[in-house]
Amino acid sequence: MGTIMLGFIRGVLKSAWTILDFTRRALANVLLLVIAGVLVGVIFLEERTPDVPARSILTIDLAGEIVEHGDFSGSGAIGSVFSGSEPQTRLRDVLAGLNIAATDPSIEGVLMRLDDLEGAGLATLREIGAQMDRFKSAGKRITVWATGYNQQQYAIAAHASEVYVHPMGQVLLKGISTNRLYWGETLRRLGVTVHVFKAGDYKSSPESFVLKAPSRESLEADRFWIKDAWSQYANAIESARGLMPGAVDALIGDYPARLAKAKGDMSRVALNESLVDGVTTLDETQDMLVERQGGRKGVDALRTVSLSDYLAARVKAPSSDKRIAVVTIEGEIKDGADAPGMTGARSAVQLIREARSSEQTAALVVRIDSPGGSAVASELIRRELELVRKAGKPVVASMGDYAASGGYWIATAADRIIADPMSITGSIGVFGIVPRFDKTLAMVDIGTGGASTSWLASAESPLQDMSPGFEKMMQLSVARTYRDFVRLVAQGRHMSEKRVTDLAQGRVYTGRQAQERGLADSLGGVTEAVEEARRLAKAPGADLMWLEKKEGRLSMLFNGLFGGLAKIPAAQSLLHALAGERLMLRGLDPGTAALLTGPAAEAARFAQMVREPESLYAHCLCSRPF
Repeated sequence: MGTIMLGFIRGVLKSAWTILDFTRRALANVLLLVIAGVLVGVIFLEERTPDVPARSILTIDLAGEIVEHGDFSGSGAIGSVFSGSEPQTRLRDVLAGLNIAATDPSIEGVLMRLDDLEGAGLATLREIGAQMDRFKSAGKRITVWATGYNQQQYAIAAHASEVYVHPMGQVLLKGISTNRLYWGETLRRLGVTVHVFKAGDYKSSPESFVLKAPSRESLEADRFWIKDAWSQYANAIESARGLMPGAVDALIGDYPARLAKAKGDMSRVALNESLVDGVTTLDETQDMLVERQGGRKGVDALRTVSLSDYLAARVKAPSSDKRIAVVTIEGEIKDGADAPGMTGARSAVQLIREARSSEQTAALVVRIDSPGGSAVASELIRRELELVRKAGKPVVASMGDYAASGGYWIATAADRIIADPMSITGSIGVFGIVPRFDKTLAMVDIGTGGASTSWLASAESPLQDMSPGFEKMMQLSVARTYRDFVRLVAQGRHMSEKRVTDLAQGRVYTGRQAQERGLADSLGGVTEAVEEARRLAKAPGADLMWLEKKEGRLSMLFNGLFGGLAKIPAAQSLLHALAGERLMLRGLDPGTAALLTGPAAEAARFAQMVREPESLYAHCLCSRPF
């Protein structure tokens, strides 16, 4: 009996293994066939120029974060799928598509989707809106539809010719605010002593590591620039939608009563307040556009062309002998090479040198979208821009969402600084943070000690109390770096150092406030910066050339393959499922994982300060105010 039972169990296990092995092989073969198919598509279809049918609607889906440069390789596409986030949208692609389509007889109008837009800075929102206004001035319509609009999404939608929202949607305007975590009290309870060295009364960046709430100076400085930012935002919406001045603030102040009047229907409130032109479903909106094209509602398909296909069909190769080179400084500024979301000084310097050495370069635009970072890295980039000017080639700095602290340090090398009215800039100040854990060790009865040849040999150790000598060194270094910063601003802006000192102190400004105080020459976006560069170089016909890090051939093949794979709906579903399983096994869904970005970033920055206690920072530690 036992032998029979043992044989039965063996048979079941063998059958189970056979089924499992067959399933594994089948899935592997299916995946191999998908990859092979995508590879064939990449090889044979990439060379095909997409068609742009007559009377087409250009469709622009603003998805994920809107960035200056970002990662648009295939690896970036796959990474976005596995992270559970939307792919990024590049600002310059949106601007170029609208600019070309405005005079293209094959493009009848634009249909813009905003549901998947996850983030954009104030300057980015304003610049897209300005380009939409220029498109409309050519006599063409922009239609926007979404299931609902948050504040960032509506900043763009308001500039459309017509705005539609789903019957269960809303337009939620609420004002803007800044918010940070303050770790000071927690760190003290853990026995961590955080020594802060700063220059600038309003350089509040390090406060989050030493206080449990914002200081009076910090709140005063934030209220100063945030009030101007909100004023610009609200005024832009009121102007675009033809509303009375003050209408947006009045709506926010009285929203509960207006929602009660609409019996809880938020889409009805949006319609009543003229924030939208209609409450429709997506198919109803598409049917309306089909009829405008002369088609039959519910029968004919809408003739469309995607933004990526449109740019592939319409963007021409450079034709002039001269180029306006553009180098992007995006994210935190660090030493060494570029890293995801960060600009490395070594990588930026290489690109700037490439522009300087090229005979085709007539002028250089440095597009800055950075809150700052390492003071040394910022100076390395600034010096390289200075050499471009000495070579006789004009340099124009263009501010994106941020050009603060180290970002502004870099801008001081430019012949002209063009700030977006809603850029976050200024923050002219320097700080250093040195955490010490000697009290933490004492709390758990852990001792430390060792031999050294001098007091300075172990002065940087985070495991011992700070010596008076090292403290004095840090104070002197911060003061000296701040003097250098003030001097560079004074030289670049042709101001006295006293005047710069009055404007500095770590205070943050909007681009409009900076221009009023002489910290910028004029207001505008990257379009105006390029035109200014052409004017300074006396090269009105110069083509635009975006300088970016070059990929190797193997990397290009890999990225092309996986970039194509990420575009296949079936493959996307499979990858999203795998990504979801991976995160769920960790106990996190994709949405929850995304929430960890802010605190995780703060923790990573604190760890960096432990590793590099002598580093000095020109950083505003600021974030988007939505």
